[in-house]
Amino acid sequence: MDTVPFGSFRRTLIDQVGFFDETLLTNEDYEFNVRVRKSGGRIWLAPSIRSVYFARSTLMELMRQYWRYGFWKWRMLRRYPDTLRWRQALPPLFVLGLISLIVLSLFIPFARFLLAGVLVLYFSIMIVAALRAAFQQRNGSLLLGLPLAIPAMHLSWGSGFLWSILTSSFPKHG
Repeated sequence: MDTVPFGSFRRTLIDQVGFFDETLLTNEDYEFNVRVRKSGGRIWLAPSIRSVYFARSTLMELMRQYWRYGFWKWRMLRRYPDTLRWRQALPPLFVLGLISLIVLSLFIPFARFLLAGVLVLYFSIMIVAALRAAFQQRNGSLLLGLPLAIPAMHLSWGSGFLWSILTSSFPKHG
């Protein structure tokens, strides 16, 4: 595994690789696990371990959470660029593509059709995934929840990542 939530580690490992980096306000567990892997250690996921996770109670809280994840992921990647996975690059590329198409659609009529096509395809996939999950889990709330939550996570994570790139590109004054 690359990382696990709520990891448990021997003190000797922590003494070897160091504590969590508290300058990272999010992704500090992922960064710690990078150091474990770079030191020759392995991250194990034990399916027998059970935990209870309480999800964010509103869509806005979920969006803030994922914006923060994207923002701090870029800060972590500056230290360890080789840890970027293709799945992590997709949300910022998607957001950048949407922004580009929105701007282009102001000047190029075809870009409006392309933007509409991308959005229809994306939300069609979300609806199909929601239908499948709702049917498999016999949970009707997934019909609305998934098409709202997944785009919120993608767009927030991607925007936070891009904002982090943008704001880290400018020198700090004072």
